[in-house]
Amino acid sequence: MPGNRHTSVRSRQIANELRRYREKAGLSCTEAGAKLGVSGSKISRIETGVSGLQIEDVAALLGLYHVPAAERHTLVELAKSADQKGWWERQTGLPQNWKNLMEFEAKASRLQAFETTFVPGLLQTPEYCRAIIQGIDATLTEDELDQLVAARMARQIVLSRSRAPQFLAVMDETVLRRPIGGSGVMKRQLQHLLNVADASNVNLLVVPVSAGAYVGLHGPFLVLEFDEEPDIVYVGNHYTELFLEEDQDLASYRLALRNILHAALASGATGDLISNITAEH
Repeated sequence: MPGNRHTSVRSRQIANELRRYREKAGLSCTEAGAKLGVSGSKISRIETGVSGLQIEDVAALLGLYHVPAAERHTLVELAKSADQKGWWERQTGLPQNWKNLMEFEAKASRLQAFETTFVPGLLQTPEYCRAIIQGIDATLTEDELDQLVAARMARQIVLSRSRAPQFLAVMDETVLRRPIGGSGVMKRQLQHLLNVADASNVNLLVVPVSAGAYVGLHGPFLVLEFDEEPDIVYVGNHYTELFLEEDQDLASYRLALRNILHAALASGATGDLISNITAEH
């Protein structure tokens, strides 16, 4: 998926279901296209998300594949709502990369983040978040700053909903020692990390500076896993954002994460380290 194109999670789900039904029907893209009077490449584009979903195409394909009526109705309704916006899309003033990421986070069943610069957004306190955003862009007005902080705090709801994703957050120790917002802000942020680490769906680990050079020095990333859709990797920085879903990319980042985990402290030792750094404030 090119970094400058956003594919909704709903569209991805529908496309994957269409491919699954076609394969179950024993048809190739070319054969399915021939039966509907279109090219096989169009069927392929629909299934890969390259071509936008049209209700008529979805309904025709479901009929061709003899999908049961109840399932056809569910997918057609999903297709009708594929372009509906979540709260993050209706929110004005949010960067598009934030909106893209929030939509994927809202649908993920598992999140695995590695950070070298600051505490992951899903675990930030409001004042810590505010200090980061303001430090990155000092031109923001107070209203704009308030809006961005509020959006990031709302984004954290994903971790406390009834079907919350499992969240593995791995940070370099330098993240905990970088004095963002002053000593008081940092102390409260560190205490917050200790509190959220008690949640059953959160696993917090730290790579100590004593690990020296390790693969994580390449930079931060986030692996998002879905129950019914292909997994993706999010990589973002000041200049660009990428959502990667090729098998080779996923394999590379998963390998990097495994190597990072080998360098990380265990949960108990991580908690002790955070407690010790908190006490320094």
